[in-house]
Amino acid sequence: MSAKSHKGAGNGSRPARRPPAVLVFGEDDNDRQVLVELIKAIRPTCPTIDKRRHPLVLVKGRAAAEQRKNATEIAKVVRAAQVVRDVRLVVAHQDCDAVEPAHFAVSEAIELELKASGVPVVAATPAWEMEAWFYLWPDAPAHVNHNWARAARPGQRVGLIKDAKETFRRELRPKKAGKAPRDYEESDAPEIARHVREQGLIGTLDAKSESFERFYDALRAATL
Repeated sequence: MSAKSHKGAGNGSRPARRPPAVLVFGEDDNDRQVLVELIKAIRPTCPTIDKRRHPLVLVKGRAAAEQRKNATEIAKVVRAAQVVRDVRLVVAHQDCDAVEPAHFAVSEAIELELKASGVPVVAATPAWEMEAWFYLWPDAPAHVNHNWARAARPGQRVGLIKDAKETFRRELRPKKAGKAPRDYEESDAPEIARHVREQGLIGTLDAKSESFERFYDALRAATL
């Protein structure tokens, strides 16, 4: 063994520097990719964002013991990632499936359990669900399909829309006669969010969403 290689193998060698990362846990890959785009829009200098399929964030409507178990499972994945990444933050998503202010309790439950497991976390808990947030940027869906109608609720609290996905899909359907365009699908959501990021729309909100504002403020305050 040469002197040079011996030095590298000794106790005095420096450990490899782990690149920083943010981990995103969400209900499905469409939701995870939407969050990737929104995180980049809110924090343009954010480090690498890695999506995680499992475990799902299962807090809403669960008993305390189940919430703790779920947080422990997520924490195990985070610790495994820490071997090669400096995980600065976890963004944990679960739709409220309820109107505001339900997001407060869901967000607090997610963050309480994960922080207790040593995980730095920001909860993303759209009320009713992710599509409610798209009312904040009513011009973005046309980037996916220019034949859709403009689904707009100017100045309204869109977190009070029940069954937001179906309502959003219905309001994108043109009212005028003629061949109807295809309906909105969940797979369109990442492209809508990407347009929000690329066009710098993140701060130009046409409506109000307390669940988005909470996510935005928490992400802005997070140490990355």
